[in-house]
Order: sequence, then structure tokens, then C-alpha cells
Amino acid sequence: MHPPEGTILQMKIEGSIVLVVQRSWANLQGVRLIIREGKEIKPGDDSHVINARVLNSEDPHGLWVELNTEKHRQDPSVELLSIMIPWNVILMIGIAKEFAPHLWKEARKAGFITET
Repeated sequence: MHPPEGTILQMKIEGSIVLVVQRSWANLQGVRLIIREGKEIKPGDDSHVINARVLNSEDPHGLWVELNTEKHRQDPSVELLSIMIPWNVILMIGIAKEFAPHLWKEARKAGFITET
């Protein structure tokens, strides 16, 4: 499944974004191992927040993103991860130069965020 023609595939996304994905997908053991270092996501609704940098928004199968971007800037020994998130598990994409600190505080407190 991919977005309908005339939507995000034709929109050039650059920089950092916030993705809301299906928690059930993010909590799959194999996915969780990669995006959360194996840590289980706390119970709640079926959403999970990922802060990432867009690599490619034109793949019809999904959105290519880079994880650990901020951690890598602070510590170059932290490995950058490039992953493709299937379109059918993406619930929302947020684009902004900078997101409000209270958003991150609440997301961390709730335990449903994977940061770059």
C-alpha cells in the first residue's frame, strides 16, 4: 500500500520529521529490536511517535528515514540507521523546523517515542 497519487510522493520532504506509526507494527519484535534497541513499548493506544530525518519520500513502498541523527551528532560513535517505514503503518507525518519541548516531554513520559 502506498499513498494516493498527488500526495506525499510528490511532496519533497527534507530534514527532521515526526511520524506517528502503528504501535502494533513498532512493537513487533524484529522492528522493536531495530528502532527501540529491543525495548517494549508501553501499552496504550495503537500509536507510537518516531523522530527521524527523511532520506527518501518517493518510494512507493514506504518512507525512508534515518534514525539516531541527533545522537550521532552528539556522539559520532553512535551508528546511523536507515530504515523504510511502510506507508500502511504511518498514521501521521509532522513537519516543522522545531517541535515544542512540551511535546517531547509528554511523549517521553508516556513512553511512546523513538528519537533520532
